[in-house]
Amino acid sequence: MIDKKYVNIALIVVFFVSLFISLNSVIFETNFQLDQAIARVGEKEISRQRFEEIIKVLDDQSNSELTLEKKNLIRERLIDEELLIQRAIELDLVRNDSLVKGNVIQTMFQYIINSNELVEPSEAELREYFSKEKNYFSSGRRYKLKNYTFRNLNDAETAINLLNQSDLESFLKLVETESAIDLPNVFLTPQKIRDYLGPKVLDELPSLEKGGFSNIFEINEVPSIVICIDILLDNNPKFEEIAEQIKNKFIRDREDSLVKEYIENLRNFYEIEKYSF
Repeated sequence: MIDKKYVNIALIVVFFVSLFISLNSVIFETNFQLDQAIARVGEKEISRQRFEEIIKVLDDQSNSELTLEKKNLIRERLIDEELLIQRAIELDLVRNDSLVKGNVIQTMFQYIINSNELVEPSEAELREYFSKEKNYFSSGRRYKLKNYTFRNLNDAETAINLLNQSDLESFLKLVETESAIDLPNVFLTPQKIRDYLGPKVLDELPSLEKGGFSNIFEINEVPSIVICIDILLDNNPKFEEIAEQIKNKFIRDREDSLVKEYIENLRNFYEIEKYSF
């Protein structure tokens, strides 16, 4: 029969061997982690790789090697940075501060785009895109107008007669006593003109020419006339004329599609519950 004393000695030996192996494993793991980090703030380690990248950039800009004091200073700045980041997370600034939230969202957009290795679009792709989006790159007529309203129909008819006779001096004297709806001194689309003057003005636009004037029409039952100062004609550019503009729009649309697809994947990954308004 085995002596009980030897059994106890064997158990003690096994215990210390196991303890030695465990401690050695922990020490090895700790040393490995320390090799990968330059400092630790709370539970977050500051990457040694990032530290060395900063050192390399500063070394390249300097004629001499960085001193230990400067390296310590860089490490302290990285620690300060991590402290502020962790505090910002605790304060939930990503959600509570609109500026921080906006910057984070924009950074995420850029991350989504940069994480996809997008090749330069070919001319064939751009020509196909231009064909599909031709309406976007084309524009209809735009007008620069001056509008006059009159107190009654008689004054409006008098004004039309003066314009027909090319008597601008008398016309301007007449309208001095009348009111006008001021239009911006820029070229406006028919839709924008409608917003200012109402739907009846649209019937007058097709026949307008530069320097011409409309028939009498009504704005809220008030007699009105528009004079056409200038016109921008229809613009249907060729591919070669706006190739760079087409390329920029193609890239923007492609990036928008990537972001939308990424967000859709997030919606499918995370549990979302909607409540009543």
